[in-house]
Amino acid sequence: MNRSDHRHILFGALALLLPASAHACPGVGVIIRIDGKPQDVVIMRSEGGGPRAPVARPRVLEVLCEGDTVRAQNGTAVTLSLDGAPTVKVQGPQGAYTVGARRGGATLASNAYRNVSDHLLPDMKRQPWDVRLRGPGRELGFALTTLAAGHQDLTPGPRNLLVRLDGGVGAYKVAITSDSGAVLAQGAGGTPDIVLPGLNLAPGAYVIKATDSSGASVEAHVAVVADKPPISADYAGMTDAEVQAAAIAADLARDHADTWSLEAEQVLASAPANGLDRESVYELIESYGPA
Repeated sequence: MNRSDHRHILFGALALLLPASAHACPGVGVIIRIDGKPQDVVIMRSEGGGPRAPVARPRVLEVLCEGDTVRAQNGTAVTLSLDGAPTVKVQGPQGAYTVGARRGGATLASNAYRNVSDHLLPDMKRQPWDVRLRGPGRELGFALTTLAAGHQDLTPGPRNLLVRLDGGVGAYKVAITSDSGAVLAQGAGGTPDIVLPGLNLAPGAYVIKATDSSGASVEAHVAVVADKPPISADYAGMTDAEVQAAAIAADLARDHADTWSLEAEQVLASAPANGLDRESVYELIESYGPA
């Protein structure tokens, strides 16, 4: 049984323990970062005018409702991205933060937040809180396990290509070559996230090769195709470009894990940074496998 099988068994078992995600409110914002333990973030919410109750297992991309109170304890801090407003960081000493109404009334973002809540958040909540699924000591591989299977597609044109590795012994080196063996770009670093800069890929076949300091290596064959990825328009209207990119990327990987997950990671990697815990979203993307 490989790592992907273990992940899906674990996620499935956790899913049986979790309540279904349901949001009766138009979304006002999302959690974009948790510095510390997610279980130390407490969100109290009133559903349909009923008594206030805690939101189960709050995570990155948790959709926030008007009137929610958010508190972080035991040294944890949580950062909120609110539609049409600056980000807010909530930490223990300042007490609970109450989420206000959306500025300017309902927008297209309301449906976008609902899609995040319905489509992506249940899968994000299946991610373990305190168990690392990847890390040093494991055999070198690609974090995106479907990449090694040789079925991932990319769109043509200029880009910096993010390649995320799993396990092995740093430092790492990654190169991409044409089908004829010509090296087109190389990258190196002490962390397993390596960027290959300055690419301009034409349609065709390519090979990505990664090596670590022990000499272990792994290869993946990818195809650059003229077809555009089937990106959902459900997330139009989000005011935070990074959160929008995260939702688009995770949705693309969820529906097309066997072909477009690598491209999904590039969608997020190319977005402007605004405090999102991207590692959590990358792990969500990598948790999806072929149907």
